[in-house]
Amino acid sequence: MSALLKATVSSLEVADMVDKEHGKLLRDIRQYCEYLDEAKIGLVDFFVESTYTDSKGETRPCFMVTKKGCEFIAHKLTGQKGAIFTARYINRFHEMEDGQVLCALNPNVALGVANLGRVTERIMRNQGSEPYKIAEAFEMQCRQFGITLPEDFINKPKYQQLELSDMQKS
Repeated sequence: MSALLKATVSSLEVADMVDKEHGKLLRDIRQYCEYLDEAKIGLVDFFVESTYTDSKGETRPCFMVTKKGCEFIAHKLTGQKGAIFTARYINRFHEMEDGQVLCALNPNVALGVANLGRVTERIMRNQGSEPYKIAEAFEMQCRQFGITLPEDFINKPKYQQLELSDMQKS
């Protein structure tokens, strides 16, 4: 499932790319899902139902759209709008594949990663772990979900930095 999450963008982002109201895009995707379901074509190859939390804290429906799903939507668009969307989604997926941009995680998975990080931090603090060790553990957890953190995320104590630089000289 994590490979699927890595290769998706949210329908919110797609709606923005195609300059369409999210509700109308949801309507269209649901119709496409009906067509695919009737033809017994796997929906998860194109669209995965999901939810997100809006600015009011309310849970709203959305879809995680795969690259195939974007191609499907692009074939439904014509003219300038279709050409622009095609270029945007191609660029977006190439950025994700090249690791330049974080992928759009299912909001529930993102919340799960955040909660996992908080639990890990609490346990490690209770055991007296150093802050940089907690950061290393969180970085490892993020990597498992395809989340890239900044290079300077882990701030090692000065004495460890000196030991590392001395070892590199040898």
